[in-house]
Amino acid sequence: MSEKRPNDRRNRLLLFPRPDIKFQLWARGIESVSERHKALPTWRPWFAFVHFIRYRRRGYRIDAFVVRYLNDPGSLAGASIRLIGDALSVFAARLLRIPVFWVIHNLDRETRDRRPWIIRIRRHLVRRSACAFFVTEESLVDHARRIHRIEGPIRVTPLGRPGPALLRPEQDSESWSRFQSRADAWLEGGPGDGPCLLVVGTPENKYSHFWRLGELLDYARKKGIPLRAVVIAPLNEAYGRELREALSDHERSGAVLFSEKFVETDWPWAAEHCIALLRGYTDLSMSHAIYHAVSVGMPVLAMRGGIVPEVVLQEGIGVVLDEDFGNLNTALEQLRPLGPERSSAFLEKRTARRAARALLDAVETHSSENVER
Repeated sequence: MSEKRPNDRRNRLLLFPRPDIKFQLWARGIESVSERHKALPTWRPWFAFVHFIRYRRRGYRIDAFVVRYLNDPGSLAGASIRLIGDALSVFAARLLRIPVFWVIHNLDRETRDRRPWIIRIRRHLVRRSACAFFVTEESLVDHARRIHRIEGPIRVTPLGRPGPALLRPEQDSESWSRFQSRADAWLEGGPGDGPCLLVVGTPENKYSHFWRLGELLDYARKKGIPLRAVVIAPLNEAYGRELREALSDHERSGAVLFSEKFVETDWPWAAEHCIALLRGYTDLSMSHAIYHAVSVGMPVLAMRGGIVPEVVLQEGIGVVLDEDFGNLNTALEQLRPLGPERSSAFLEKRTARRAARALLDAVETHSSENVER
C-alpha cells in the first residue's frame, strides 16, 4: 500500500501486523466503509512502536493498533525478541494514546505454540492492554468471554468473502499447472471410482484433518469404501515430513496424492473433482478455507472438535463425521454441491465490510469515551 503523505480524506490509520489475505480483505473493506480511514501493515508487528513514530511524523492519526497472531517463531531467541517487542509496542501505544485492539483468531492457544509460557505472557500482555476485542465467528463470542474473562463487548470480524482472484491461481502459475496435470492423471487412473476429499493448508498440530486422515482412510478401507484424498500442503516445511511419513502407506496404495509443496489451489477445479473439503480442528478458531470452499459450492466434511462442526450444521454447508467415523458411509451419501442460495447465505453474513464496520465501531466507541473523560 502507498506510503504517501496523507490528504484530507484518508489520514486516519488502523495498523495491522504484516499483510496476509485476511488483512487485504479487511483493508479493502475499511476503505469501502470509511472515506477517512485506511489500513496499513506493520511488517514487524512486535516492533510496532517504530511504525507509530514513523506514521505520526508523516502526519497520520493512528486510530488503532490491531494485534492478531502471537505465534512462536521457532527459536528461543526469536520468541524472546517478540516478547520484548510486544512489551515495547503496547507501552508506546499507551504513551501515545493509541488504542490496542485484539483480534483473537485462536482463542485457547496459538497455532504455533512451541513455548507455551512465552505465548501465555504475550497473550496476557495484549489482553491487559487491549480496549477492544474481536473474534472471527459468532460462535466464538461466549468462548472468548469465558477463556479471557472479557466483560465488555466482543465484536465479530469475519474473515471476508474471497473474490475470484483468490479462488483461482494466476493463469500462468506453473506450480499449479504441473500439479493439476499430475492430479488429473491420478484421479483418472486411481483405484476405483470412489469419492475424493480435498485436504489443504499447513500441517500444524491443531489441524486434525491432516493427522487423522490416515485413520479415516484406514476405516474406509476396512468398510470397503473406496475413499481418496488430494493433499495440498508444504511437505518440506514444519510438520510436512511427519505427515508424509504418517500417510506413506496410503500414498503407495494410491489413496493419497500429495502436492509435494504448497501451491495456490484452483478452487473451481477442486469443486469439480473433490466431493468435499475435509476440515478438523482441535482448538477454538475458524477456517478461511471453508469460505473458499463454500464460494465454489463445495460442501465441508467436518471432524469433531472446535466450533467448525457447529458452524457447518448451523449453516447447512456440509456434514459432520462421528468421532469414530462410524457414519462415514452415510455422510458421503449426504454430501451434495451447495446451491447458490446456500453459499450466499453463508458468505453474506461474513463479508469484509462487516469486519470493517466492527473495527470502525470500536474506533468510534473509544473516541467517544475519551471525549467524555
